[in-house]
Amino acid sequence: MKPALSSFFSELIAVVLGIVITFAGQGMIDRAHDRKEVRSALQLVRTELISNRDDISELRTVLEQVQQSARYLADNSALLQNVHALDSSDLSTLTYHQSMVFADIYLSLPHDALELLKTSSIFQKIGDNALSMKIIRAYDCCQVMLESINRHFVAKSSQTDQDLPKWLLNHSPLPYTDPADIDKAITAINVFLRQ
Repeated sequence: MKPALSSFFSELIAVVLGIVITFAGQGMIDRAHDRKEVRSALQLVRTELISNRDDISELRTVLEQVQQSARYLADNSALLQNVHALDSSDLSTLTYHQSMVFADIYLSLPHDALELLKTSSIFQKIGDNALSMKIIRAYDCCQVMLESINRHFVAKSSQTDQDLPKWLLNHSPLPYTDPADIDKAITAINVFLRQ
């Protein structure tokens, strides 16, 4: 009976060890898959935030040029009344500044990668709450800037041609949101991806 009992226990141990090894191996495979999925999603977020940051930076440059053109037109309003008397160089300068002031500018900042994180439960798999918060703050910053700029241009469109240069000088479209939040998120993602 003892040989049968020892045989039973050795087979039981073999089965239990097989199950434990299978579950441990599957757990390792699942964690590796989750890490790969998180890294891939964070690379998408990083790419999207870099694009949004660059678009905001480019728009800031354009808006500074619009402000300069508005200042030029406000300072040289007498030129507008004697357009027929201007030489070609002054007319060209005036035309440039008018085109800057009256241009319609629209900004679109995508947030598709953030939506992917939210809807696919990848946020929970990141495992770094500070990184998750930086990502959310960066997208919030993008949204605040987008709404502010778009509100500015809607209000701009209601101004008369004569009042527009002065109105632009007194109304900045840029919100008091720190765009550094975008850079902080990008840096944190870079650090996370290097691990």
